Amino acid sequence: MVTKKPDQVRITQKKTVHMYAELWHASKCVLERGIENEKGSSWQFLSSIVLTAFAFEAYLNHVGKSLIACWESVEPLPPPKKFNLICELLKVDFPGEAGKRPVQTLTQLQDFRNLMAHGKTEQIEPQPFLCDAKHADARLGQRPLANWERLIRTKDFAERARVDVEEVLKTVHAARPKPKESLFSFGIGSGSAVVVENDGRNTMRK
Repeated sequence: MVTKKPDQVRITQKKTVHMYAELWHASKCVLERGIENEKGSSWQFLSSIVLTAFAFEAYLNHVGKSLIACWESVEPLPPPKKFNLICELLKVDFPGEAGKRPVQTLTQLQDFRNLMAHGKTEQIEPQPFLCDAKHADARLGQRPLANWERLIRTKDFAERARVDVEEVLKTVHAARPKPKESLFSFGIGSGSAVVVENDGRNTMRK
């Protein structure tokens, strides 16, 4: 019995992934979950802060590659140096000193990110203090906190990090030459399907 093999389809696909946009969206989603459910929310706030830092660095790599042909040699630099270089190339300036927002927040964000990425055991020994004897048990129950722990007790720093990073990215993005994607766009993909006719013979025996 002679049968014809079924036609096949050749699938071709490609996709551009804007990593900074993916991380930015992830930072927002985690933050929203922490705000919705207060129980254990410190870990959501921690995750959101780290993802915001990653998104910022990913944007610098995204923009730097489009501005500098030898970006691969620049990429190992720490984010603050890459940020300063990009701002210089695009002639972008942020008012105020490093001790003011939004640059102040970028510094805190980078310090937080580095601490999480290279975490080490630390000994916390706050100064002794006096309190009324009747409050001693309650005060002993309040464990001392590391600086990074203080930043994740509430949503405040996670929200501030997103607000200030967004302000910075909008300013940098506006100064970029065209063509450029819409800020925080996820990228685009395309695909095609081509029928490959099979005119070969397939002999089968009963």
